Amino acid sequence: MKLGILGTGKIVREFLPWLAEHTPFTVQAICSTERSAELAQSLCGQYGVPQHTTNFLELLQWVDVVYIAVPNLQHVRYARVALEAGKHVIVEKPLAPTAAQTEELVNLARHKKVFLFEAITTQYLENYAKIRELLPRIGTVKLVQCNFSQYSSRYDAFCAGDVQPAFDPACAGGALMDLGVYNVSYIVGLFGEPNQAKYTANMERGIDTSGILTMDYSGFKAVSIAAKDCAAPARYIIQGTKGYIMQKSTANCCGGITFHPNEGKEEHYNLNGGRPRQAAEFEAFARALESGDQELCGRMQDTTIAVSRVLTVARRNAGIRFPCDHCPKTAISIGTRPDKTRSKLFEYLL
Repeated sequence: MKLGILGTGKIVREFLPWLAEHTPFTVQAICSTERSAELAQSLCGQYGVPQHTTNFLELLQWVDVVYIAVPNLQHVRYARVALEAGKHVIVEKPLAPTAAQTEELVNLARHKKVFLFEAITTQYLENYAKIRELLPRIGTVKLVQCNFSQYSSRYDAFCAGDVQPAFDPACAGGALMDLGVYNVSYIVGLFGEPNQAKYTANMERGIDTSGILTMDYSGFKAVSIAAKDCAAPARYIIQGTKGYIMQKSTANCCGGITFHPNEGKEEHYNLNGGRPRQAAEFEAFARALESGDQELCGRMQDTTIAVSRVLTVARRNAGIRFPCDHCPKTAISIGTRPDKTRSKLFEYLL
């Protein structure tokens, strides 16, 4: 299958070297802005990508699958056009800025009978599957804590008045949408949608530069800390009545695991294989597309929707507003997913 990439940002430059050599996809084209055309052409030449364009509609004529790697607020616009054109679509996290837009895209993909995936590396990594396997051994879960805190290279500029997309509410930026999304996906992927979510944030110029999200489940609590204005060691700990699981890496890498039972010896696992963190998800996408695995796609979409609901509730709870919140299509209506039981969190959105 021929893959087209929209964007030339950091994430593209991170995965393209591996993607060009190790995947069933043929990287056919890169689409860039006029401003980034020189960089895109350089990437094409370096990694043997045959075509470059600055016209997204032209890109769609050349490929079967589109990977969308542009700022958060533009995800919906480009994904919608690609889906309407009957293309399979992979979108960088978060799939969309609001829960309503996420559901809109999922429903459109299902109507068009094409695949739509959110590129959230955590969900596909081998270590993450191992955590799911280990969970019963820690007994009844009581506490979950996640900390993804990195001092942003753009924060000093933000403080000086140069507001780039990562810190711009007009671009659906902020710590929750950039880093916290990984924590929420990590938690929701293991335990499902919570009953309640509350976000307390450090706010600057209408955006969260750091914050603490608490999620209430029946019988246990989960806490997500995400920061772009300060740094701390990554810690992911799931505590149960019979032991705990710990990782000392961020959720997007989902590194080595320690299982510490209350009784017995510690066990250590690291199954990711030292590959780029995007490798597992690209391989999963390719297998699903080739085999027509709608079950996997649907399961991943359900997780994406649940995560998007948590993010939407959390940021609105903290007073963070995005331009798309005022669009008519962002109003979630009951009945858009008749096969799903309405959760307490979903009711909060209405």
